[in-house]
Amino acid sequence: MADPAQSGPCRACGGVGYLVEQVLGHPARARRCDCQAACPRCGESGYVLVQNGPSAVAQPCACRRLDERIALFNRIGIPAAVALASFDTFRAWSPDHAAAKAAAEDFARKFRGDRPTKGFLLYGRPGAGKTHLLCAALRWLALEKGVGSRYVEFMLLLSDMKSGFDANRSHMEVLRPLLQVPVLAIDELGKERGTDWERSMLDELISRRFNAGLTTLFATNYFLEDRAVPESPGRSVNTRSAQFQRDAESMTLAQRVGDRIYSRLNEMCVFVKLDPGHDLRKERADAGSAGFWKG
Repeated sequence: MADPAQSGPCRACGGVGYLVEQVLGHPARARRCDCQAACPRCGESGYVLVQNGPSAVAQPCACRRLDERIALFNRIGIPAAVALASFDTFRAWSPDHAAAKAAAEDFARKFRGDRPTKGFLLYGRPGAGKTHLLCAALRWLALEKGVGSRYVEFMLLLSDMKSGFDANRSHMEVLRPLLQVPVLAIDELGKERGTDWERSMLDELISRRFNAGLTTLFATNYFLEDRAVPESPGRSVNTRSAQFQRDAESMTLAQRVGDRIYSRLNEMCVFVKLDPGHDLRKERADAGSAGFWKG
């Protein structure tokens, strides 16, 4: 939404009217671009006059819709590390990357809030860009379509619930906002310890959302099929903890979350593999690349 008085789109925002900023220690934040600081159409009144035959009718200005979408984005909770993640900034390093980006973008563009929509589950080793695509989809939904969403990392969600218990609050106080949002993205699925309580919390969350016809997206480092986990340089395999870690990493997603939850995931999502065969985050760091990459 560039200023009509300008000869071309704003150089800062490209004509969309908003900017997304990365503030370390805080979730991603969007704001009006300076070109929209004082709306050039309504003068900040929130309404414009539209000619309707011989008379003019006041209608809500587009800036009100822009502010609503910015507010939706700011409630998502996208981590600072991937604050700037978008479909435009996602680089397709492999055929898997190109296919995963196409699946996520197709979902975001075609999403409709008036009927149940199947989500997607991205799986592959760490550092492949799964979190980037999750957040890119949520960004598109909020800023381009006006659809509310939330991002959660499952281990941190469990930690919030445990902290609530210490303060005599029920787990529903933490879960309730996640049961109502149109689209929920759950990252790091399977990273938890796999206790009965953790599985029951995950089961309750996704089952309630499924029964309500709400869409849930997932990302996990666990594969659908059995695979061998190679030794990592510098990793000791002579300790019990190191062996436990290797055993956990070699488990399938079904083994990590249990058959009941895995069956429900198949109903809720299209499974999309995102695995270039190596850790792109580490590769970028070794090459001295600036910026964040969370997968």
